[in-house]
Amino acid sequence: MGTREYHLYRAKFIKPSQLPLLGSERSSAELFLDSINDKPELTLATGSEWHLGNVHLFNEYSGSFAVGKTTKTTVEKFDKGSGDFVDELDDSGSYTVVVFDSRIGLLGIAKKSKLAPNAASIASRIKDLIATTKTVVDSGADVRVDIVPDPEDFLEKLKSAYSISKFRATFTGPNPVDADELFQKPLSVYAQKMSASSGVLEVVGDGLNEEVAQSVAKSTAATGNTASARVIPSKGKKAKNIKMKGEAVVISVDQDASSSDILDQMEVEYLRVRG
Repeated sequence: MGTREYHLYRAKFIKPSQLPLLGSERSSAELFLDSINDKPELTLATGSEWHLGNVHLFNEYSGSFAVGKTTKTTVEKFDKGSGDFVDELDDSGSYTVVVFDSRIGLLGIAKKSKLAPNAASIASRIKDLIATTKTVVDSGADVRVDIVPDPEDFLEKLKSAYSISKFRATFTGPNPVDADELFQKPLSVYAQKMSASSGVLEVVGDGLNEEVAQSVAKSTAATGNTASARVIPSKGKKAKNIKMKGEAVVISVDQDASSSDILDQMEVEYLRVRG
């Protein structure tokens, strides 16, 4: 029995400081669900067309959808009427499945090399598709689809370090409902007030608080952001820079696993990251 990889991402709808004239106050979950139900389409300069469809809900907030592309392909056929072989243009399509939890914008993108070289390329197209919908345009929101990086290696280096002299983390405008009270939530509001979609906070000191750094690192990863630090690995050693790797958390599931089972595994991994 084969397996299939699902890469974890966060879909974020960064709200503007002022609503558009005809806009209304709507949650990120509502924007997400309405936008995928719009079944957006996007034509690239190459001529290929990307589509989002096959929306299936497990309940009021979670489900799955398909995303893929169609291209014109020459098909060799035999015409019985004329007795000749002919070349005809036809649509060729490839798609993959995305499982989601709209409450936090959690996406599990099934990797499919026939569709795109990596999950990041598919995530970029999902962002582009959602951003074109009337739902999003009318809301004035800035759409982002960012990886959920695995922070374990970064956390281990923070824990084992003799001291931390610099800590740096990125943040975005308001969206994640699970942002921590200490860091992501207040800074997301700050970004909104400044009409900024994202920002960076850097702190320096002779011995930064290890527990706070770890807590912020977990929240940063869970909200689809990144972090880095400058640490002294052990007493007497030179300081070195460390960073949270830019690779998404990946879960491997059986080919015949149900979408709801996949969502359960996604949420287990997400909670591990969130701590």
